[in-house]
Amino acid sequence: MRLEQFWWFRASVPAVVLVLLAYASWGYCYELCYNEIHQKLGQKSVAVGLICGAVTLALVVIFAWIQLVILGPGKQPKVLPFRILPDSAGTGSEDDQSSGKSTDGRAIETIVPPRVYQCDPQGYPLWCTACQSIKANRAHHSSTLGYCVPRFDHYCMWIGTVVGRRNYRLFVQYSLYLWGFCILVIASTASYLPRIIASRKTIPRVNPNILVVLALSCMVTLMVGPLSLSHIYYMSVNRTSLEVIATKRRSKATKNWICYLNETDGMRYVFEFKALDAQDYWNKHNVLRNLKEFLGAHIWLWLVPVGSNVKYHQSLSFEYEDALQSYIEEVSDSFLETLQNRIANGDYLTTFRAYGDQTSK
Repeated sequence: MRLEQFWWFRASVPAVVLVLLAYASWGYCYELCYNEIHQKLGQKSVAVGLICGAVTLALVVIFAWIQLVILGPGKQPKVLPFRILPDSAGTGSEDDQSSGKSTDGRAIETIVPPRVYQCDPQGYPLWCTACQSIKANRAHHSSTLGYCVPRFDHYCMWIGTVVGRRNYRLFVQYSLYLWGFCILVIASTASYLPRIIASRKTIPRVNPNILVVLALSCMVTLMVGPLSLSHIYYMSVNRTSLEVIATKRRSKATKNWICYLNETDGMRYVFEFKALDAQDYWNKHNVLRNLKEFLGAHIWLWLVPVGSNVKYHQSLSFEYEDALQSYIEEVSDSFLETLQNRIANGDYLTTFRAYGDQTSK
């Protein structure tokens, strides 16, 4: 059992981080800005400006953090099995099957499959036994939370929660503002440190709290800086941390499968892809469009850490799109062209007709 599955671990690590953030804010604002810059160097306006900037950034980081935990990564609604074969509840007419009713009046617990979905080599969709649901595209079951998370990215022990589609924007904002706080501390401390040393004749020449805060800020910058840049890159090419890590951990020969409905002949085709190729399913090859899928359609909200760009919902529907709503993942047009070209070249594993495709017409 992993440590993140214990509540005390998920709570203790973020608590330590919060204490260190509070200490760094106090050490910077009081020891450096007030005692040194204001009292000893006589630069009151500079001290006030730096204190306001640091306090604002620290509060924004905490505010984003609270929302990250409260909103959560999102929970994939239950998706009923796809209607690959006629429903076992009864043969019935096509009208009965498409309306979700069998000949004896019982509900048919299957739905029409989407045009594209991830599958096994036979074309059957991926199933989560824990949630008793189809796994939607890019969803992953979180053992920490006990349910499938849409566009699962990773579990972050520093904030104590899973990052997924619903709180991903807040996570990016949290990282950027924390990085901004550290840069402010490092830049201003480095700027005033020589003058503080020169003006002080007693030992120690510098308050130890200032040096500790500077060291902490440098350490956090070395972690958060590359992390923020990595996620900006991932968003620009429409990938998640899980997809990137899985590719690095597994052999390049590891295979993935996609089932695709060719509307020209009404057949479903199953394609095999290597792990590296699987990363391009979702890349729209347009940086702005990719960023909007992660951060939301309104660019002016990308740096405003308030709420989520994904609406919460929990529904059970006989339509795939209605069940997932804002959690639906769309493949790129270029990827669809790739599938069509592979069909033309006969480069696929198998074909079949899904009963649901016929009843949906």
